[in-house]
Order: sequence, then structure tokens, then C-alpha cells
Amino acid sequence: MTGYMEHRDFQNGEALCVPDRQARSRRNIWLGAVVVLLACCLVALVLEGVFRLLPVNEGLRGLSVDEQNPVFRFTPHRESVYSRGWNFSIVNRVRTNNYGFINDHDYDPALTTPLLAVIGDSFVEAVMVPFAQTGVARLAHAVGAAGRVYGFGTSGSSLSQYLAYARYVRDTFHPAGLTVVIVGNDFDESLRKYKNEPGLHYFAESPAGDLTLTRLDRPVPWWRDWVGGSSLAMYLYVNLEIRDVWKRFAYRPGQSAISRPRFVGNTAAEATSERVADSDRVIEAFLRQLPEMAGLPASRIALVVDAPRPELYDASALKAVSGSYFSIMRAHLMDRARVGGFEVLDMQPAFIADYAQRRLRFEYPDDNHWNGTGHEVFAGLLQRSKVYRDTFGFVQP
Repeated sequence: MTGYMEHRDFQNGEALCVPDRQARSRRNIWLGAVVVLLACCLVALVLEGVFRLLPVNEGLRGLSVDEQNPVFRFTPHRESVYSRGWNFSIVNRVRTNNYGFINDHDYDPALTTPLLAVIGDSFVEAVMVPFAQTGVARLAHAVGAAGRVYGFGTSGSSLSQYLAYARYVRDTFHPAGLTVVIVGNDFDESLRKYKNEPGLHYFAESPAGDLTLTRLDRPVPWWRDWVGGSSLAMYLYVNLEIRDVWKRFAYRPGQSAISRPRFVGNTAAEATSERVADSDRVIEAFLRQLPEMAGLPASRIALVVDAPRPELYDASALKAVSGSYFSIMRAHLMDRARVGGFEVLDMQPAFIADYAQRRLRFEYPDDNHWNGTGHEVFAGLLQRSKVYRDTFGFVQP
């Protein structure tokens, strides 16, 4: 009898201990989670302090785009640090002026001196180049008191967005001449079929089959100021570009899912018949609408077309990419623009001639945008143009 009671009591004791062990286990799990969380917070605070000492990209803080602010611009009167990559391979300090464009000087629509407007994407925005070395600054310095040169460029823009900027510049500043800088990804990315980024203008197919310029409104993201206030978050989001990691593994037409697409002129080299046909429609719509949007005849508009780089440094390499998408589209654009009465300035022969003399490259080792030398050649070519002469009444050497 005693043995039975002892056995029963032992079983009851075991039963009573099980909840205690489970409670202790839960407490240990929670305690471990708290310790890990506190450790992560401590590490984050230490990293935040470290990155505040480094030239982390501070961002340009785009404004909302809507009916009241119909074109994409940045927060006015703001200085910020631009840097590229995990190792800060490019560092620059930039300023947004009173109209929210990258420029060390404010724009004054009340002035009556002749204005040459320069429209483009990140090549005109040029956040990686010290302002004094940019094409816009060089041209403005050359003109001096005889006129003005204002730049209107934002990263991600394309031919469709250039039309929106041309209309904005026409209504706000009334330019006497216009220059549009055109690069490799400006053609297909003008269509909503290929790109759909809020804040920009794109061509969309109308029910009648025409290409209609359409604005995609963009509210300021709720998280923008929170991310922008943290150097660690900005390093991860901008310098490391963690938001675009998936794009590095994205499938593209004609490529295996695991292969990396080949690029020429900052865009995929593959020239499918559909892509070329779509881009030809974009060129046609762009050239047809540009004079009206700019309020200028085609003869007062210069189209500056970039060249395939780095292929242009070697004749055989340049010949090898003659069938690439960018090479095809730049030829189509220049041919049709000349027929339409626009002045066409081809950067390819200008770059080749300059490289033959000075042996200086026109882009950064890890960034295909024009460096100071590239902007210098661009400014020199534009100074010799008819549009420049007609705008200011003289030719610079």
C-alpha cells in the first residue's frame, strides 16, 4: 500500500512539474528574444553613429507630384551629400535651388535676358559631378551676363518626361532656345508598358491607338522622412540599393533566368522587333509634340545624343555593338529629327575626336554617367551649335 501511494505521489509530482517547466521555457524564450532585440538595437545605434561620420548619401527629397505640382522636382533650398556605392567611390555635395533643381544658382523667371534651357535625366541632374564641372555650369559661365542657361533634369526621366519639362519650362521661364540630352534608356522607358514609376510622365495607349502623355501622381512616401533621418537606413537603402536587389536577378527577354543581360548605352542591348517598333512610336510622338510643348520651332531645339560608352574607345568594340538596341534607336532618332528640322548634336564623333587627342575617358570607373570631362565635351559641342548662336547671338570658341 505504501509503495502504491509513493508511486501515485511521484506521478502527481511529475504532473505538477510539467507546467513549471513549460513556464520556465517560455520565460527563457522571451528573455532570449529581449536580449537579442537589445543587442540588435545596440548594434544599430553603434552603426548609426559610425555612418553619421561617413559621407552617406542623404537623398534629394523629391516633392509630391499632382495637379498643383505637375512635374517632378526636389525640395528647394537644400544642401545634401551625394555618394555612390558601399565604399563611397564617388562623393559630392549638391544644392537644390529655389525651383527644386540641382543648381548652385537660383532661377529667375522675371529676367528678360535670353534663356537656353537644358532638359534631361540624371545626365543633366549630374549629382555625381561638382557643379562647376557640369555642362550647365560651363555654359552659364561662358554666356555670362549675355544670357542664362538653366538645367532641368531628374534621374529616371525619359523622352515622355522631357515633353512635360518642356511644357513646364515654356510656361514658367519662356526660353529662347532648348537643348534635350538623350541617352540609351530614354526610348522604351517612355512607355507605361515598360516602366511605371510614380511622379513621372509616360506615353500610354489611348482607345484610338495613339500615344497619350500621362502623368502618374506621386505622394511623398510616409516613410521618407524616417528613412532620411537615419544614416544607417540611407546607407542600406541608397548606397547599397537594397530596394533593387531583386532587379539583379530579374529575367529579361532573350536571356536565361540565371544569366546577366548585356548592356550597351545604359540599357539592355537586345533589340527585339517589338521593342524597336514600340520605341519608334515613342520617337515619332516625341518629335511631333516637342515644338508645341516647348513653344519653339524645331530649328531652335537641339537634340544632344549620347554615344555607346565604353565601346567608343575601341573601333572594333564600337563596330561590334552597331546592332545593339541603343545604336539602332539613336540612329532612328537622329535621322527623323534632322528630317523634322531639329538640330542634332551627336556626341559620338565629338567624344572620339577628343579621346584621340587627350586620352581621357568620359565616365567614372564604376558609373556610366558623364564625368567632368564628358560634360566639358558636351558644353563645347553645344557652344558650336546653331541653337546656341541663335539664342545668344554669338559663338563661343
